[in-house]
Amino acid sequence: MPSPSRTLSSRVRSALRAFLLSEEPPESFWKWPGVGRPTLSGVSVTDQTALRVTAVLSCVKVLAESISTLPLMVFERERNGDKRPAVEHPLSPLLHTLCNEEATAQSVRETLCAHVLLRGNAYARVVRDGGGTVREIWPIAPATIRPDRPRRGGPLVFRVSEAGVPPETLRADQVWRIPGLSWGGVTGLSPIALAREGVGLAMALEQNTASALRHGARIAGVVTHPHVMDDPEYKRFKNSWDDAYAGVTNAGKTVILEQGAKFEKVGMTFEDLQFLELKKFQVAEIARLFRVPLHMLYDTQAQPRANMEQASLEFVVYTLRPWLVRFEQTIARDLLLPSERGRFFAEHNVAGLLRGDFAARMAGYAQGRQWGWWSVNDVRRLESLNSIGPEGDIYLQPLNMSRAGDAPPAAPDPQKETTA
Repeated sequence: MPSPSRTLSSRVRSALRAFLLSEEPPESFWKWPGVGRPTLSGVSVTDQTALRVTAVLSCVKVLAESISTLPLMVFERERNGDKRPAVEHPLSPLLHTLCNEEATAQSVRETLCAHVLLRGNAYARVVRDGGGTVREIWPIAPATIRPDRPRRGGPLVFRVSEAGVPPETLRADQVWRIPGLSWGGVTGLSPIALAREGVGLAMALEQNTASALRHGARIAGVVTHPHVMDDPEYKRFKNSWDDAYAGVTNAGKTVILEQGAKFEKVGMTFEDLQFLELKKFQVAEIARLFRVPLHMLYDTQAQPRANMEQASLEFVVYTLRPWLVRFEQTIARDLLLPSERGRFFAEHNVAGLLRGDFAARMAGYAQGRQWGWWSVNDVRRLESLNSIGPEGDIYLQPLNMSRAGDAPPAAPDPQKETTA
């Protein structure tokens, strides 16, 4: 059986390493059909330029970091319906610890999250041994891979064209693909491409504000001079004005004019244009695009509708859960063997995100312990504590409880107890 490290050619492996090590992807990474044209606001929107908007970057980081740091384990279904961690399964360390010899599972999953959030699709090369077991997972730049179906009704294949590597065709079992919102289920739609006008407006506002602060005088107005100045005198006056009053660092200075010159304030200030309000609205638009609560973007004026516990629950249920299900189901389709899918499955552990405060947790643990669905060891595991041994696996049952339909237990006879 060939070694997993030899199943990839050296040139392909070098290209994958370069992609993992690159601080900034090549220009081809950002190109895809229909994107890059100027928006109505006059700016071109691509993945790369969209990430320069702090709201977009923050949303991607919140989602990618939250998803990639959740424990992702492989479980085995038992005959009685229970599940147990299948730590011995070859896929378990790939999803939990290391995806390949150079990248951790967290970094690869974070990369794939960023790809699907920005591009609508995430792809990874799956390296298998001779028996079909997955041994390595390498992320692929979305712009370098294209799904294709050579003949109608035939199997899906993937055309890969990476820089410095001859083009190749990968089978479906050699690719882990995670599509986002899609018309057909194969290729996802790019959120940035769909919302390019909203993102472009946010970019235009930032560029406009930065340009105004850099080049414009904080005191917007017109300087009139009673005399006609020759070129040297005009240049000297203009340069002295720009040096003294132009730019954000000179804002608020006292204006001193000479030779009867007058200054008249004209135009609209930033407050009149309501730049700040419009920028805040665009941040909310981008947060709405990624379904990220505003308070998670550190908007100090945005408060959760309920308490923080309820806000965290909503974030997990309505924002993270759809992405977690996408990852889990594509793992079953692309990484598990067909013979394993009915027995093994991958699942994220979101218990840490759903935990309440200390008092609420203790009250819940006490109720579960008293009513018999949790043991001492169950509670300790939920708090990341070691078990106390076999005696911690004992479950309690209230004395006044009986099975439905059974006759209630006979009440003790006080007279017999006294005689005894």
